[in-house]
Amino acid sequence: MKRKKIGVLIGSVTNNFSSRICRTISEKAEEYGYDVYFFVTFNSHGDNLLYGEGEQRIFSLPDYSQLSGVVVALDTLNLPDGEEALIKRLQGLPCPVVAIRVPIPGAYNVLVDETVSMERIIRHFVDVHHFRDICFMTGRMELEDARLRYDCYKRVMDECGIAVTDDMVFFGDYWKGKAKEAVDHFINSRLSKYPQAIVCANDYMAISVCRELGERGIRVPEDICVSGFDDLMEAQHCEPPLSTVAVKFEDMAIRAVELIDEIDQGMTPEKMQYITTQEKYRGSCGCKRHKVVNKWYSLTRELEERKEITYQTVFMNADLEGITDDRELLNVVHKYGFNNNAKMMWVCLCDESEELTEEERNLGDMRTEYTKTMILRAVKTSNDALHLMEKRFDRSELIPEEERIGIENGSFYFVPLHYKNHNLGYVVTHFDNFGHFNDFMQPWTMNFAVALENYFLHKRLNAMNDIKRLYKEDALTGILNRRGFEEKARKVYGDASYLRKRVAVISIDMDNLKKINDAYGHAAGDDALRRIGKALMIVAEPRGNIAYARTGGDEFVVVGRLEQPNEGAEIVARIREELDQINEVSGQPYRAEISCGLYEVKDASKVALAKALELSDERMYEDKRQRKAKQR
Repeated sequence: MKRKKIGVLIGSVTNNFSSRICRTISEKAEEYGYDVYFFVTFNSHGDNLLYGEGEQRIFSLPDYSQLSGVVVALDTLNLPDGEEALIKRLQGLPCPVVAIRVPIPGAYNVLVDETVSMERIIRHFVDVHHFRDICFMTGRMELEDARLRYDCYKRVMDECGIAVTDDMVFFGDYWKGKAKEAVDHFINSRLSKYPQAIVCANDYMAISVCRELGERGIRVPEDICVSGFDDLMEAQHCEPPLSTVAVKFEDMAIRAVELIDEIDQGMTPEKMQYITTQEKYRGSCGCKRHKVVNKWYSLTRELEERKEITYQTVFMNADLEGITDDRELLNVVHKYGFNNNAKMMWVCLCDESEELTEEERNLGDMRTEYTKTMILRAVKTSNDALHLMEKRFDRSELIPEEERIGIENGSFYFVPLHYKNHNLGYVVTHFDNFGHFNDFMQPWTMNFAVALENYFLHKRLNAMNDIKRLYKEDALTGILNRRGFEEKARKVYGDASYLRKRVAVISIDMDNLKKINDAYGHAAGDDALRRIGKALMIVAEPRGNIAYARTGGDEFVVVGRLEQPNEGAEIVARIREELDQINEVSGQPYRAEISCGLYEVKDASKVALAKALELSDERMYEDKRQRKAKQR
């Protein structure tokens, strides 16, 4: 009899939170008689928009109707297009969905009681240390836990009769990169006086703040006290050890599995479940109530492992360079695969012979979805042997059934295999003893994907002469496609950031493409799209320092460096003027018309390109609504 399956959507599985969640879910699921299928993403770095898109495709892989339940850790996932699409997918599932740490409307939620421990930390500084000048570094404010922790800070300060001013709050991102900016914000407005304490909404920010203070010669806790939240391993071993809130993440994972099993047995548990926390007062607030046992041997071993991962990454990349034979490629990848700790591994690639969708053709002939038929190309067995094959199977199987003979139970990790947003397939790993892969998995997967992309590109280039169209140019309009746009836009935006220049980010959407197609045929619709491309080319080419592209069916984007304020509005006006002239001389009864959204970035070094694109998109939709209202 087939065992029931639990699906888990989780990112960054090698970090402290995710790794503890994964191991505990595996252990508890085995106790209850479930297999676990982990669908994993890794975080992207900087403005790698297409990489993030490729990562999130893994969530379209499973047949959710075959799962007994789904556990999702929303705040660990790499979702460049936002959470709405995934949440909508999850809300329509026939099986229960359990959200960990970040709630999902309508789901069963296993949460941390955010306010109790945060309140105790703040009152500790007020009541025990008699501090009044207590600053706060928030998390990502689009997340509910960040908002709750911030609201708790404001409430407790108000109850203690302490006014909170703007210079006492810095809006962080739950990660390590904003420590310098935060410390500048907290101390520059105070002249020679330091704040008494900085309360951070999580440990990553707190640790980086401590490090930044130390580099400036500011002592923790003698000059400024610091606290965090989560009690990560790093929090216990930094210097001084961090005062923080200990969250037993294992309890969250256990409760998630219990909820799925209870529902499977017909019970009706409460939708909201809460896990208790405990404050840990250590050296960073000066109390040293909770001692830390430094496991120097473990830390030394971890440093050695990280050094080895760096070496393996570099040499794997070098060994894969220039390979044009797929069997040789798979053998080299296997040579380095032992570092992933997996007992078994399956490499499943998309069927490149399957027709692309219309959307994929519009995006530059790059496959973005999984194919209905997948190809099993390689299997690494428990004795570390590699078997190469070309076995086609239905994607709904995930792994061909006959390949699972002898594997009665366990946990399986599904990792996306893609180059930017070009979907190549996925890798499945199976572990004994509730294990999972180490930090080498992400560079291993990325090196593998780049080598595969180069292999496929080499095959295409041998059959095609038009390299530019294949890789970066939109075949219909002759301007850049999304891949070419990302490369040029990042350069334009990066140059503007370096020079501290303004940037115009313009989202453009063609109006009424469907009406033109229905009334005059698809050839007319294609002609209208070409007119927009021509107008962009006429306006942009003489300017320089500008990237423009067709990024979807009827979507276009412009990113241009500016020399003067409001110059972006002039660009939009010029595009409309040129398009009007092209329409007038066309001799056709239809017109190509556009809605535009302009977001002018004053200093590109302070706003990420992804955020600017998001804001320009919002303004474009507002323009479209206003234009439709006028037409009525």
